[in-house]
Amino acid sequence: MKEYLHQYKFLKDIVLAEVFAPVLREELRSQKAVIVPIPMNENKLKERTFPQVDRLLDAASLPYVYYLGKNEVRLGGKSKADRIASEDVFWWNGKPVPEKVLLFDDLYTTGSTMRMAAKALKAEGVKEITILALIRA
Repeated sequence: MKEYLHQYKFLKDIVLAEVFAPVLREELRSQKAVIVPIPMNENKLKERTFPQVDRLLDAASLPYVYYLGKNEVRLGGKSKADRIASEDVFWWNGKPVPEKVLLFDDLYTTGSTMRMAAKALKAEGVKEITILALIRA
């Protein structure tokens, strides 16, 4: 999985999004919550050239909605305590939020990203949040 993720994200082998499409489609097709991908900040998107989480969902033909934006705060390389202490990583984009959300990301390391995104959504009225990541490190 480490090699897959490296080739997909950093070598920009976007075709690899198709590899997990059937599994994601099966796992999420009966989902009652709105799928919300973890967003990339604009600088990271320019660097990577494509939103890898979106392409995974697109390959699986799954609908999703963005309710969050992401500030340029680097979490990689920080300790779990430093990640938890980070503030204002995500901001709500103003769209009316649903009651149920499934947060989706490609990689779950410490859970800090998911917790911060969930906190931002809960502050705007989301009642129930579940999470799913393609890879758990």
